[in-house]
Formats: sequence, structure tokens, C-alpha cells
Amino acid sequence: MTIKKFNYSNINKDIFYKIIYPIYSREFLFGDKYEDFVFLVEANYILNPIQWGYILEYWEEKESLLEYVTI
Repeated sequence: MTIKKFNYSNINKDIFYKIIYPIYSREFLFGDKYEDFVFLVEANYILNPIQWGYILEYWEEKESLLEYVTI
């Protein structure tokens, strides 16, 4: 049995909210470790550094909002 990874590495646009977020919204919103989320996404998708940059940016934004609310 082979696991198929979807290759979006040739697309330089932000695909997070169109492709990844609809599938992994719960893991993104309620996850507490970026590394765990990356592991999950990496298991199913091949992304380029630009796309990983967008994902990190959104994660940091989410974390900063949560930090702001809890202060």
C-alpha cells in the first residue's frame, strides 16, 4: 500500500485556506504544538518553503491572538 501525497510545491500562492485549513481546521485551531501540525500536513502534502512560510505566519497569528485573550 502506498500513501499518496498531494504535491503543491509548484504553486507559489497561498493554498492554506483553500486546501489545508478546510481539512485540518480542528487540528489548526485547537492544536498547541506547531510541530505536530506540520507533521500532520507533511504526511499528506508536499509544499514549498513559501507555502510553509504562510502556514507558520498563520500559526503565529493564531497563537498571538490566544495569548492576547488569556492575558
